[in-house]
Amino acid sequence: MAPKPRRVTQREIAELAGVSQTTVSVVLNDRDGGGVRIPEATRARVKKAIEQLTYVADPAARRLAGLDNQIIGVFTYEAALSPESMDFYGPLLNGIERAAERIGWDLLFFTSSPVEDGTRSLFHRKTRLRLTDGCVLLGQQMVASELERLVAEQFPFVAIGRRDETAAAVPYVAIDYVTPTTALIDQAAAAGHQQALYVHRGRDTPAARDRRGAVEAASADGRLAFLLVGEERIADLPRLAQATGATVIIAEDAFLIEDVVHALTAAGVAVPDEMSVAALGEVRGHRIEGRPLAGFHVPREQLAAEALDLLQLLISTEPQEWADLETRRHLDSEVEPGATIVVRTES
Repeated sequence: MAPKPRRVTQREIAELAGVSQTTVSVVLNDRDGGGVRIPEATRARVKKAIEQLTYVADPAARRLAGLDNQIIGVFTYEAALSPESMDFYGPLLNGIERAAERIGWDLLFFTSSPVEDGTRSLFHRKTRLRLTDGCVLLGQQMVASELERLVAEQFPFVAIGRRDETAAAVPYVAIDYVTPTTALIDQAAAAGHQQALYVHRGRDTPAARDRRGAVEAASADGRLAFLLVGEERIADLPRLAQATGATVIIAEDAFLIEDVVHALTAAGVAVPDEMSVAALGEVRGHRIEGRPLAGFHVPREQLAAEALDLLQLLISTEPQEWADLETRRHLDSEVEPGATIVVRTES
């Protein structure tokens, strides 16, 4: 657990700004200038000093720094606007935009922190976190120390997705993947499938672990026997299917299924007539051989709206009362039956 950050004093702010402690106190408690007259240049120096010293735990300092300007920060740990990531992030960003528009707040999309080793740092010196009332965090994986720092500083934020990186009380809104995964497996079993392959990306994220856990549970209780296959072995799937007697292949997401189908058709395996397929992710907009792909509909826009609703609740509630709030919310995904899990008949 990261140590709780030291509270910066008004004396330090005064020294950095080159003003008296009295001036700092007056500016902190008289933001609109209705009392003692403080020149705008002096106010600006005090505000800059506060930003440089990260003096945000005190409500008065946060108000001074413009943190009640109805601005919400949006931070993505990975690049969000690349063609590869837009399928995941696009609906979330669209939902955040719509929700912010409904409540009349502006969004500040943090892009100044560079992507290094596949991730960004929320506390990079260029990130303008302190200009916002609160922040929505997105990312397959997040940095535990940064989540812990936000919690310790009582800065309002909400993460998209369940967070297992830390034991800190991280507020989040997440999708339940276990229930629809179980339902889709049951659908395949009811259609007569007994042996299956599960193709995964090898990620150690909460959502990936939830999917994999439901797959392993189905194998353990005999509903549908799975062999787990990493994405690097997609080319081996025709051989593995023949060796195991698998008649259905389920993948972690729809893009993996497209690669799976390419490998199968290249080997002369007809999909879905000879090999059924399904995805444990969003499948709307994905078709296989002209048929709707079996999988999920993930309500990402609703997820984003819930995240902003929770964030607004945190912003409007005193931090000492956050423990009494429901700060972890779970949404359901709908199973999309599709047409790529075909009924098996005895030969």
